[in-house]
Amino acid sequence: MLKLPEPISGGLLLSYRCTAECRHCMYACSPKWKGDWISEENLRKILSQLAGKIAPSPWGSEMVSLNYGLHFTGGEPFLNFGLLLRAVEIADELKIPSTFVETNCYWCTKDETTREKLHLLKEKGLRGILISVNPFYLEYVPFERTERAIRISMEVFGKNVMVYQLEYYNLFKKLGVKGKILLEDYLNLMKSEDLARNVELFLMGRAAYKLKDFYPKYPAHYFFNQPCQPPFIRNWHNHFDNYGNFLPGYCGGISLGDCRNLDELLKEGID
Repeated sequence: MLKLPEPISGGLLLSYRCTAECRHCMYACSPKWKGDWISEENLRKILSQLAGKIAPSPWGSEMVSLNYGLHFTGGEPFLNFGLLLRAVEIADELKIPSTFVETNCYWCTKDETTREKLHLLKEKGLRGILISVNPFYLEYVPFERTERAIRISMEVFGKNVMVYQLEYYNLFKKLGVKGKILLEDYLNLMKSEDLARNVELFLMGRAAYKLKDFYPKYPAHYFFNQPCQPPFIRNWHNHFDNYGNFLPGYCGGISLGDCRNLDELLKEGID
C-alpha cells in the first residue's frame, strides 16, 4: 500500500463548468460541461477533513500564497456565486487558513457589482483572490474586465491579490489591449514570443491537443521510467473536485480516491 501525505494546500473545484474553453486548460473546462455543482453536503464533508491539515501562508493565516492555504476554483466559481459564498463561509467556520478564490474575471462587467461581490466574499471570510491573465484567457475575457477585477480587488483585499501571470498583465497594458484577442492574432502581433516558454502551463487536459504544435514530439516509450515533474505524490497544491476525486497535483483525469473519505484514505493508503 502507498501511504499518501497529508495535504497542506490545494484547490477545491466547485464544478468543471466555465465561461471559457481555454486552449491550455489542464482540466478541459468548458461551457459545455454540465454544472454538476458540488453539493453543500459534500462541500462540508471535504472541508471538514481538510480543516486542521491545510497550512497557512508563511506570512500568516490572514495572508495568501499560491502553494499554501486553500483556494476555490473550477471551472469558473463565480458562475455559482451563492455556492461560492457558502463554501467560503464553511471554510471560515472550520478555521481553514489563507483561503482565496481563482477567477477569469468574466463577471467583472461593472465597478459596482464587482465591488459588491468581492466585499461579500471578504465578509464571509475569504482572505484573497487570484486573477488569471495570459493570452489564452484573453480570447474569452475582455481585458477591461481583468483590469477592473485587479483594481477593485486591490481596494478590497490589499496585498492579498495575486495576478497570475503579472508579466502578461503588464505586457497587455503596455500594448494598450482592448477587448478580446484571438491567440493567432496575438501571435502575429508578438512575432518573436516563445509562447511555450513564457506561459506557465502543464501539458495535460486540452493543452496536450490544442497546443501540440508548440512542442517537440516523442514516442511514448521515451517517457517510460521518467519521474513526474513536479512529483506525482506530494502534500502541496493537490485538488479536490465536485465528484469527490482526490486529484494529485495538477494531474487532471487521475484520482487517488474519494476525498469525501479523506481521513480514511490517508490512514489506509492506496494500492
